[in-house]
Amino acid sequence: MLSAADYIIIAGFALLLLLYKIVRDWYGTRDVPRRIDEQAAELLREEGYHIQARAAVKFIDFNIDGKIHRQKVKADLVVRRGLKKYVAEVNAKDTGSVRNADIRRRILEYKIAFAPRGILTVDMDRERIRIITINNRRWLNTLLAAATAIALGAVIYLLARFL
Repeated sequence: MLSAADYIIIAGFALLLLLYKIVRDWYGTRDVPRRIDEQAAELLREEGYHIQARAAVKFIDFNIDGKIHRQKVKADLVVRRGLKKYVAEVNAKDTGSVRNADIRRRILEYKIAFAPRGILTVDMDRERIRIITINNRRWLNTLLAAATAIALGAVIYLLARFL
C-alpha cells in the first residue's frame, strides 16, 4: 500500500519528466520565416507532419579557453510525425545536396542544437522530401541516463521510506 509520501515522490518524478519535455522543445526565440518555408510547411503538412516551429532558433555554447562563445543555429522548420521530431531544411534551386560541405556542417549543427531524430531536406523545385539520419549512438546515452535516473529515484524512495 502506498503512503502519501510515496504519491508525492511519484508526482514529483512525473512533474520533472513533464518539465523536461517542455524545456527540451521550447522554441522561444524565432526569426521571421521565409515565404518558401511556408510553402514547405504546407507540403510537409500534406505528407502527415505536424509543424511545431517555424524559423526556430537555438544556441550552442562553446567553451574555448574558459571563454564562452555562443553560436546561433536557425532551423527553417521543426516538425513532428508521431513521437519523432525532425528539423526541415528547405532548399530551392538545387542547392541542398548533402555532398555540399556547408550543408553537412549545418546538418551537424541541427543535430547538436535540436536533437532531432533526423533532418528532412525539402526540395521545393521538385517538391521532394528526403530524410537524413545520423547514427551517433545517442540511444546509449539515453539508456544510461534513464538507468541513472531510475537508480537515483530508487535510492531517494528507499531513503524517504525508511527515514
